[in-house]
Amino acid sequence: MSQLQKPSIYAWILLIILTFIWGFSYYFIKHSLVAFNPSQVASLRMVFSALALSPFLFKALKMIDRANYPMIFYVGFIGAFLPAFLYPFAQQKISSSLAGIINAFTPICTFGIGVLFFKVKNERSKLIGTIIALIGAFSLILLKPNAEIRAEGLYLLVAFAAPVLYGINGNTIKSKLGKIPGIQMTTLMYFFMTLYCLPLSYWNGALQQIPSAISTGSAFYHLIALSVLGSAVAMALFNVLIQKVHVMFAASVTYLMPLVSLFVGFADGETLGINDIIGLLFILSGVLIMNGIIRFRFDESTN
Repeated sequence: MSQLQKPSIYAWILLIILTFIWGFSYYFIKHSLVAFNPSQVASLRMVFSALALSPFLFKALKMIDRANYPMIFYVGFIGAFLPAFLYPFAQQKISSSLAGIINAFTPICTFGIGVLFFKVKNERSKLIGTIIALIGAFSLILLKPNAEIRAEGLYLLVAFAAPVLYGINGNTIKSKLGKIPGIQMTTLMYFFMTLYCLPLSYWNGALQQIPSAISTGSAFYHLIALSVLGSAVAMALFNVLIQKVHVMFAASVTYLMPLVSLFVGFADGETLGINDIIGLLFILSGVLIMNGIIRFRFDESTN
């Protein structure tokens, strides 16, 4: 029987910080879209993230071997650039409830891709914990009063591409880039993305829209918060975390993010329904099982 390593206190702190940052990102996105369209938000998000990380650029260029540049470009493209454009495109024709469900498939995609292609051990506890947490995510969304499930075929496939890309990205960073400092790696990721997102921001009118956004409301400042916190800081923390723990521990942030939105809504006067309590219990139980805090006899690895 293999022994599951419990994540350290430091790893749990990073996970909690990530949960809060990415949990609030939906709020920042919502208010950014008041003045910018989805394509503009996505392209400017890459540009402002790179600017926020620019103080680390010289050190990153100096310390990271150029042989790693193609792989860093690759993980930046599939883990940051593509999802930033795919989700807004897909949500034109699928409901937000369904988008939330699809995003909850990220950990199970991460697990499956890791087992199939990256020699990750097929630990039963990881699979069972993931399924339990997934049931919790379904409870939060599907059992919500007035939940709307709506989709068109092509847009559904586009939305499902995002958790698959996240799964490939997490496993690639863990297996191929584990020895590169997370902050410097993230800096190069966004630097590479900016090389084509900056001209794209001009082409789609995002740069021209900035003065109007500043003069008419707070959308620009929400976009800055989204870029600095939701992308630059969060992605750097995620890359640091994924290098130190099992890839499934880092991926479990996807399940915890909706809980932040749940409690933010409660603090804002919304009521908690029975589906919220059920979802909360299932998600927390699944995450604890997935990460070895709760153990059963199925904790041995299988081939």
